[in-house]
Amino acid sequence: MKQACLTIILIASFFTCNVASAQDTLSRKVLTMEAVFKLAVENSPQLKVSAKNIDLAKQQKEIIKLYELPDLSTGLDYGYLSNADVWTPTFSKHEKGAIPHQFTQLSVSATQLIFKGNEVRNNLLKASFEEQVAFLSQENNEEDIKFLVAAKYLDIYRLINQRVVLVNNLQLAKTRLANILTMKKQGMVTENDVLRTKLSISDLELSIRKVDNNVTIVNKQLNLVTGLPDDHRLIPDSTLLQQQQQNKALDEFRDIAFKENHELRIAGQEVKIAETNIKIYGSDRYPQITLYSGSVLQRPFLSTLPSLDIFYNVWQAGVSVKYNISSIYQSPRKIRAGKIQLEQSRSRETLVKDQLGVNVDAGFIKYNEAVENLNTYRDDLRSAQENYRIVEKKYYNQLSLLTDILDASSTKISAELKVTDAQIDVIYYYFQLLKTIGTI
Repeated sequence: MKQACLTIILIASFFTCNVASAQDTLSRKVLTMEAVFKLAVENSPQLKVSAKNIDLAKQQKEIIKLYELPDLSTGLDYGYLSNADVWTPTFSKHEKGAIPHQFTQLSVSATQLIFKGNEVRNNLLKASFEEQVAFLSQENNEEDIKFLVAAKYLDIYRLINQRVVLVNNLQLAKTRLANILTMKKQGMVTENDVLRTKLSISDLELSIRKVDNNVTIVNKQLNLVTGLPDDHRLIPDSTLLQQQQQNKALDEFRDIAFKENHELRIAGQEVKIAETNIKIYGSDRYPQITLYSGSVLQRPFLSTLPSLDIFYNVWQAGVSVKYNISSIYQSPRKIRAGKIQLEQSRSRETLVKDQLGVNVDAGFIKYNEAVENLNTYRDDLRSAQENYRIVEKKYYNQLSLLTDILDASSTKISAELKVTDAQIDVIYYYFQLLKTIGTI
């Protein structure tokens, strides 16, 4: 608990004191992982572009719904009619027939499709499946963005923890330098010990500057995804490392993945689309039955000679039956192609499911490996800290050389960095497992 409090204090001091002199204008704010996820989903340029696919799928569905409504049309023709040229059957005699030259025609018609092998209904069903694919693809894109954000978030946390370790050891090295300078005045050590210690301090300061620069770079990358201002600097949630992950058996993770994974669900929808395509291709083999009605107001009346300069109206209503004879040889080929597509979609679904099982197994193994590594590195750290304490005590009692204490210090720093990295790795591989199963 004391170590956690110390870490929180050092992280806060990093953003308020050490960096303030160089970056006074930067805005800083503690954000939880969930808050960063929300910002990324709301502001990611990539998600805004892909969201248009949902709007397009919805609009395509609305267009297909229009085929269930009557088809209405109207027209107005106004023009000039010439006189009629009339010949006998042998073209031996020619006469001119006078026709009123002003032509006017107003028409209104309506048709309603009654039956065409359920083509409209199947097209509407297909559009619904495609809309689901668009939604699932967007959710899958959100999963990708969340995992990207989580990786950047954890990178910042990792770098800050590394800085804490380096700062602690820098303070320790400076304290050691002060003690060595005192011992040098007493003639107990040589100038070489002072120089070696100063070099180790310089190396630590250089490492801290590199970490600071990397924090700035990763912050800018994260701001681009989340839509935060370019000068924003993230302070990770200090309780993240204390949060407990949901430990489930491998079979539980696999079951969740087979239900929630977006790519597998998309593959399932594509199978349904392929099945519906076969039904649509088969609808060509059925006749098309349509109700129709219309009315025409026309001038002049041309069915007599001479023509009459009058307005007359004719309306009609009835049933139209059409059959596309070419469908006898076209439909079987389309259906055969549809069955090939269906077989391909089912094979892809099986492949996605098999690959998903492998990925879940791999993610589960890597997560447990990260947990085991953390436990091992913690044991190593305790040994490195005890070794440093013993060597440091011997050095001040002139029972060991400076090289011994520098080696012990390097070993301790390495062990501390491995522990901080392993803590982040546990969370990283857990989020990677959640992304694989589709519940990040």
